Amino acid sequence: MKRFFTFLTLFLGLSFNVLASDNNDVKVYTQNLIDDAIVKIFNKNIKTLDERVIPFRTVLNDNLDFRFIAKFVLGVYGRNITEEQLTNFIKEFAELNVYSFAKKFEAYTDSKIDVVDVQPGKKEGQYFVASKVRAMNPGDKDYSVDWRIVKNGDRYQVIDVIIEGVSMAMSYKNEYAPILKAASDEGKVPVEVLTEKIQDKVIKLKLGS
Repeated sequence: MKRFFTFLTLFLGLSFNVLASDNNDVKVYTQNLIDDAIVKIFNKNIKTLDERVIPFRTVLNDNLDFRFIAKFVLGVYGRNITEEQLTNFIKEFAELNVYSFAKKFEAYTDSKIDVVDVQPGKKEGQYFVASKVRAMNPGDKDYSVDWRIVKNGDRYQVIDVIIEGVSMAMSYKNEYAPILKAASDEGKVPVEVLTEKIQDKVIKLKLGS
């Protein structure tokens, strides 16, 4: 019995150390991602949307698991689609995020964002990272940006961004659900209808409308 408790103590101690190490790795990854994004995206020298989109596309494509997010957003309408249909949707969906975020962050040329906490998720290999966008001007308030991170093999990727409690992935899912259902009710292929609508929206964003 004594040997069992000794083993249990060592095992729990090892598990805690591994967990702490994982959490630190996730924290470092997220802070590096934030710092890299600030340098590349929140740059005073970038004057136009087209200039901002180039580094934004690199940062998002390198760090967001768009395949995971796309499947979540599509829900039941993504179960019986072809790989080609999914690939086409992901391509347009990723571009939508690139241009949407680039436009949203045009005003943020001076930003400081700090990772403040990391917690493991319910599923193995998933983590929730809390960060704060620090107020740069007197009277302004800090606001929260939380990150849902997943470990894919030997790399980390973002599967959701939650700004002041509002989930990016859930917002898209709620926005697209009526479009997908209407297309299904009309006997059309929901993912193809949605892909076309997103493509049209991307074109408008590129034109600045």
